[in-house]
Amino acid sequence: MSVPEAKAPSRRRSNHKPPQSAAANANKPDPRRERLVRLAAPLFLKKGYDNVSIDDIIAVAGGSKATIYAWFGGKQGLFEAVVRQKCDDVTLGIDIDAPGSLEEQLTKIGQSFLVLVLAPPILEFHRLMVSIGRTFPEAGRLFFQSGPVSAYAIVAQWIARQQKEGRLLIEEDPYRLAVLFLDMLIGEHQLGWLTSMPRAAQKAKIDETVRIAVKVFLGGCQTSSKG
Repeated sequence: MSVPEAKAPSRRRSNHKPPQSAAANANKPDPRRERLVRLAAPLFLKKGYDNVSIDDIIAVAGGSKATIYAWFGGKQGLFEAVVRQKCDDVTLGIDIDAPGSLEEQLTKIGQSFLVLVLAPPILEFHRLMVSIGRTFPEAGRLFFQSGPVSAYAIVAQWIARQQKEGRLLIEEDPYRLAVLFLDMLIGEHQLGWLTSMPRAAQKAKIDETVRIAVKVFLGGCQTSSKG
């Protein structure tokens, strides 16, 4: 967004608002629905999917069974909405538009990703998805597509952009490179927490992991023209 010139005349704000189309209103998120999903998430994390009833959800979030069935079709649909929301909390927070050199940009990507994916609620959510993956494969597939696959695709966009600008080598597929980079970041820290060894996720170790992963990635992918 360009900054207006200092002497530019101020624009008079109009009170007239253009009408919104029905389609735009239909796609607009309902804050009541979002709130219900947010409040239902801790119940699933604490008690597990099978041990949460619709009555439990209503007791915490309010509303009615009719509302839950109208919005989600039942408990499974609500849980799937929780899965999407938790995954969005991570993927939408990955910063692929930071300024600076390749090293600075990639460091920002790595740090923003790890801060989100290693947050205790997300780690608890990951543990839940691993535990129910076999008995609830639909939710497992939804988690994988909305979470890891989306995160890989977002970072792949950044890699493809750098390849197009000649800053990264183009011999390899951007998506595969994104998988390798993000997996370098999370392996030790995420697995350590999931196996009750949380000391692996200390900030000093996380910063060191990001630094080394960026160095290794750029060492293999950066062109001779550094930027």
